[in-house]
Amino acid sequence: MNDAEFHRQLVSNCSWWRKPRGWELDDPDLRSIRESRLDYEPAVLKDVVPDGLYVLRGPRRVGKSVEVKRAVTRLIDGGVQPRQIIHYACDGLTARELRQVERVGRDQATAGVEGPRYWFLDEITAVEGWPSEIKWLRDNTAMRQDCVVLTGSSSRDLDEARNELAGRRGGAGRSDRLLLPMSFRSFFGQLHHDSLPRAPVMRAKDFLGRECEEAVFELKPWLDQLASAWEVYCRCGGFPTAVEAQITRGEVSAGFVNDLWDVVAGDALRRSSFNPTQSLVLMLEIGKGLSSFTNMSNLGRKIGVDHKTAARRVRDLVENYLAWPCHQRGAHGFPKLDAQSKHYFIDPLLARLAHLRVDRLPEPDTSAISEQQVGLHLTRQGAQGDPGAYAAFSNIMCARNAARKEVDFVGPALGGLGFEGKYSDTGLEKESATLRSICSGQGVMASRTLIGRASRGDVQFIPSSFVAYLLSE
Repeated sequence: MNDAEFHRQLVSNCSWWRKPRGWELDDPDLRSIRESRLDYEPAVLKDVVPDGLYVLRGPRRVGKSVEVKRAVTRLIDGGVQPRQIIHYACDGLTARELRQVERVGRDQATAGVEGPRYWFLDEITAVEGWPSEIKWLRDNTAMRQDCVVLTGSSSRDLDEARNELAGRRGGAGRSDRLLLPMSFRSFFGQLHHDSLPRAPVMRAKDFLGRECEEAVFELKPWLDQLASAWEVYCRCGGFPTAVEAQITRGEVSAGFVNDLWDVVAGDALRRSSFNPTQSLVLMLEIGKGLSSFTNMSNLGRKIGVDHKTAARRVRDLVENYLAWPCHQRGAHGFPKLDAQSKHYFIDPLLARLAHLRVDRLPEPDTSAISEQQVGLHLTRQGAQGDPGAYAAFSNIMCARNAARKEVDFVGPALGGLGFEGKYSDTGLEKESATLRSICSGQGVMASRTLIGRASRGDVQFIPSSFVAYLLSE
């Protein structure tokens, strides 16, 4: 691509150059949010500053582009000159073309503009070898004084990026950031704008303490509303477009289901040779086995490939922030990587995607999706919005004893507690015996609506909706 074409695209992408005030009224992303019934703004880019370098990761369709546009709006409202702000979508670029974007953006499109630039480069992770090029630009151009915000939908190059960009983050506080579908607390807030339970965010390891006991007491009057909302959440999930459709029409649109399918088959699995049927079976089988350990040989047979190929395709989903592994806890509290792991999706819609595409196919049981979402909230809190901590998958694991009994979630972020996602109000007393044997008698049974304490050991029965609400901001 020549300089003139890059210049044309930059001008097209940066509508605030033409209309500094009111450009957001015509922007399709911001207009869609403005016209929706959602009051949801994760504000993951609210504090970007000059000379800072930020990398925002998360699945496609989660709202990263909206957050970029909101950041642009805040900067202009805060006094930054519109021509200092440069936005470019990097899909389809080569790594070397990133240098061309920087040169044309600075020396041609914004020539003569004083002050640092604010670069927003979308889907940078689609560019092979981008970390080395950004390192070069930070070392050899005026970009070292600029604010640089990079977004991406893959964790594949996470370690490479951290190594290449070490020492080049500038004044960025919390440089690496993660955006996932909205938490249950945020989801519940969309259903009940006017009044919400005043319960603090609780650390998982404090769930047996006095403060948590008081928080559960505060939530009790909301039990019916929280339990009902949890059922809805376990069907529609937390992608903003899906939540808005659920609120306005009572169901997720077929169009968004197709969009998610394109994210899976057309993006995450695009490098594979899978046909649509194989991709569908992959999603179906993982969804059916949410609560079970993944046997890659069995999964491969269902899809018609060997176990190594099956494992690579599952890893593709994980690297694209569509699924996450829950490893078995091994020696010294570290993941046992040579043993089978469980696999969950990052959203209920993905777990139900095969059924939503072909309605005669079965969908996961609500109890399995509830377990997935409890585990995801634990994982998110353990990562604290850091893509690196999240992608390590070592804060939250599962535990198995010699009798092959297991606890769904344990790990460093939970202290000595175990969390069990049973989503039932019966048989929990008996089930608590496993928590007692594996977690020294301490843990939480995430029930359906039951609140109480086991007769033996320090095991609390807390509704799954309460657990997720208290874990999330």
